[in-house]
Amino acid sequence: MIGTPIIQVRSPLNYNRYFAKHGIDAVMVAMNVPGGQVKAHFEHMRTIPNFAGCIATIPHKQAAADCMDEMSQRAEDLAAVNVVRVESGRLIGDMVDGLGFMVAAKAKGLDMRGKRAAIIGGGVTGAAIALAIAEAGAAEIVIKEIRAQRHGFLEHVLRKNAPHIKLSFELTGLEGFDIAVNATPVGMNDDPNLPFPADTLTPRTLVADVVTNPKVTPWLAAGMQKGCKVQYGIEMADGQFGLMGRHMGLNIPDPDGS
Repeated sequence: MIGTPIIQVRSPLNYNRYFAKHGIDAVMVAMNVPGGQVKAHFEHMRTIPNFAGCIATIPHKQAAADCMDEMSQRAEDLAAVNVVRVESGRLIGDMVDGLGFMVAAKAKGLDMRGKRAAIIGGGVTGAAIALAIAEAGAAEIVIKEIRAQRHGFLEHVLRKNAPHIKLSFELTGLEGFDIAVNATPVGMNDDPNLPFPADTLTPRTLVADVVTNPKVTPWLAAGMQKGCKVQYGIEMADGQFGLMGRHMGLNIPDPDGS
């Protein structure tokens, strides 16, 4: 697993426990790869016969996509990769952040058909979540992304894959949303800040975070105080466990056993 920083990641621990429990001769290690060395890392991966693949986390998902020989249509549309399989020296990538997020949301009982979603952050992870929510049948998505240059990209991706979607980039409050997602790093590693004011949250809204450390971020704590159900970042990570494992050639089921 590559990223920088890498101290907050849980995947190596989870996969290594699974390998030990199921007698799989494999190991996952966390590697702190500086931003300028992503291409060199992948070129080296090609040359190692028993290197099955890797997970890419922040901030390497876009750089990883530039190194692939082949990608899923989803990863190509999002211009990002977070899991890679090495096959006869070729690098094959996919982007399953959004799919893992939806595994967790469905486990919370949320059916996105006809629903309204607020997403704070339109970066790589936010875009993947927005795409998955749109493809799940949401009626409306509002994305708060301060980089205006991302708006055109996000609109193109969502309109291409879900032409029906009502989409805007002006988030003024959280009333009336079925789900409100923090898709930014705000709140990670004891950052006390909120990604968006929580005063307009109401109990009908599922409050979700992508941050895995700490488990209860300031965003989730604010949701709990408002009486909302919450979806932890670790639940999204766990939702990707089987998806990533299968992409790397391992027969790992999803959390619900499917």
